[in-house]
Amino acid sequence: MIISQNRWRMSDNKKVENGKNYIWIDTEGRYQEVSIGPCEVTPLYGMRTEYSPWQGLCEKKPWDYKVTAVIPCINTPETLPICLDLLRLQTEKPFIIIIDTGSIDENLEHILSLRAEDVEVHSIRMNGTRHPSDYPAMAMDMAFSLCRTEYLFATHADCFLRKRTLISEFMKLCQTKSPVAGYELSPRAHEDWRGMVSHTATMYHMSTMDKIGFGWSLRRLCNRYGIVDYRPDPNKPNWPDTEILGNYILKENDIKPHLVGSEGNHCRTLDENIDHFRSYGAAKMYSPSYFLQVSEWYHSAKREALERVERWSSESKREAEKA
Repeated sequence: MIISQNRWRMSDNKKVENGKNYIWIDTEGRYQEVSIGPCEVTPLYGMRTEYSPWQGLCEKKPWDYKVTAVIPCINTPETLPICLDLLRLQTEKPFIIIIDTGSIDENLEHILSLRAEDVEVHSIRMNGTRHPSDYPAMAMDMAFSLCRTEYLFATHADCFLRKRTLISEFMKLCQTKSPVAGYELSPRAHEDWRGMVSHTATMYHMSTMDKIGFGWSLRRLCNRYGIVDYRPDPNKPNWPDTEILGNYILKENDIKPHLVGSEGNHCRTLDENIDHFRSYGAAKMYSPSYFLQVSEWYHSAKREALERVERWSSESKREAEKA
């Protein structure tokens, strides 16, 4: 074990025997022979401890970005590479977090392979949940804990960005309009859905969210209202739901989200900002008839997105040459 000169000098419990140096290791309850060098090297990484190994090995750290883009997903390895390309080609490049919520092993292997210096992949391998909305809600709670940037951009694996300046424009909306800016929740059966923000394509100012205790948990939501069993109830469709707790917390703190657009249910949202072929992943799991329709939207969205990737790549190269 190599330790620094400074650690040897500062150690309160050390000894020299037969020309060898030892220090006391409290966690192991014994003396450890050491060599004294100019610096310490971590046993796992072989790197100098002065370089703060807990900060990771990536040259550009997650907190060096201004915004983190988060994509919850399940069994959609075919859409994610396009999502990543469209995010990486933004004028304001985000750090990216993918959170898998239970893909089958074959698909998870493909999703995990997307890890890179600017992409983290996390997987929630639960044995079951009470409510289908628990999956994205738990993923988003995890994402809020993992975020290490000033802003968080929430989006979907079935949502392709159509504007290269979208990330930077949404950040400006958070700075000038509201600490939350994004798309309105699609129509729900409960009366208070209007004005609520979804997580289709939404930007959050994280220090504000931390101050108000923003969250996603369906359990937390139901405990507020004394609901013990929150399994899906056909008499109360869409309640609880993924975004409800966070929207109630926003209302309690007099924060009105800035809404940039609206969406319908079981349809394709195609506007200047996004191409959202809604519920593609969910349809794969339990709706064969709807999956036929959403698959057509996906293939159309994919063709158009790949054209944008090619065009944006050329723009990015020209910008780099001018810089």
